[in-house]
Amino acid sequence: MQTFSLTAVHHEYKKAPIVIKKDVDASNNAKVKGMERSIIWLAIKLRIFFIACITLKKPVLIWRTYKAMLELRRKTWGIAINKIYRVHGRYYFNLYTPGWPSAAYDSLIKNELLRHAKPLSATDKLTFIFLAVTRKCPMRCEHCFEWDNLNKKETFTQHELKEIVDIYQQQGVLQIHFSGGEPLVRVHDLIEVIKHAKNKSECYVVTSGFNLTATNAALLKEAGCKGIIVSIDHYIPELHNGFRNHADIFFKAVEGVQASLKAGMVTALSVCVTKAFINGGHLIPYFEFAKTLGVHFVQLLEPKNVGHYADKDVLLEEEHVQQLETFFKIVNHDATYKDYPTVMYHGYHQRRIGCYSGSRSVYIDSAGDVHACPFCHTASYNIATVLKSAKKEIPVKENLCPRYGNIV
Repeated sequence: MQTFSLTAVHHEYKKAPIVIKKDVDASNNAKVKGMERSIIWLAIKLRIFFIACITLKKPVLIWRTYKAMLELRRKTWGIAINKIYRVHGRYYFNLYTPGWPSAAYDSLIKNELLRHAKPLSATDKLTFIFLAVTRKCPMRCEHCFEWDNLNKKETFTQHELKEIVDIYQQQGVLQIHFSGGEPLVRVHDLIEVIKHAKNKSECYVVTSGFNLTATNAALLKEAGCKGIIVSIDHYIPELHNGFRNHADIFFKAVEGVQASLKAGMVTALSVCVTKAFINGGHLIPYFEFAKTLGVHFVQLLEPKNVGHYADKDVLLEEEHVQQLETFFKIVNHDATYKDYPTVMYHGYHQRRIGCYSGSRSVYIDSAGDVHACPFCHTASYNIATVLKSAKKEIPVKENLCPRYGNIV
């Protein structure tokens, strides 16, 4: 196995000519440290154990399932999770877990406990969806997985989007990530849909940063949006703009990140880590850039040969995967990086225990086709057909991840 050192790729950080605004309310948006962090982690573990006791009731089953839950978390993150953030009274350690304390967090834990203790019914399995709310996008991104659906007539009205939310909330969905196309081209519809969804599901928006102005960020927050994930694929503006085929999206994205933080939302960067990005030694400089922006999470997405990348030689080689795995473990657990954002790298657990997509979540693309995830075009049914049916019931179909298999 090839060894990897972070210092080998720690090129000098080429600072982008950006102005970082530091007007974020630290009392409502901060990394939790010291004694508070220890107390919060202990409280979360006790809460999980309490939910296990009242849900499973049998002592042996409680202990066995509780340990299985902790083991799944360890395998997902490599080692114990260290970093946690307090945003407007709730604590976040993962983009795909509702903030704690909340009813949504408790429901997620209950579902996971039952999933490990006994088979769930078909209507209890989904806890999370990606919902593409538009086919419109001003970008022409190199890696776009929605490429074949873009810039055609919209599939859903605002009313139909709310109906889709209702259908999946009846299935127990606790978190919804709204994407597109570029979701903020329909910002007014999106705000209304979030207002409709917020009481039963945590809402996030996945955006290029287009139209993520200070005003719109504040409106999204007021509507009930909990988090924003902004795609920035390079810390060098020209390279990001070239990747997105848009002349000035880098600065719009940076301004959007700052607006999200100021509005008081969980804020993350998402980056497509191509071979050229890794070979160029850009991981650590990008991480420095993310720290400078003050985001909570950085999500590393591997390029997949779907959409605009279909039939192209984009899949990472083993040496690239090894670099990402080492980076993921070191920056999340080494004290040197304690003040940096949490890094999420799905490839780490996918290659060891399978993928959460399909078994716990689905992706509804902008044409209404329902897939295991944005990167696995499995299309098991179309939600537009469900909307037109009398009962509006989701077909009982398993969306298996064809690349990694599903986590039980």
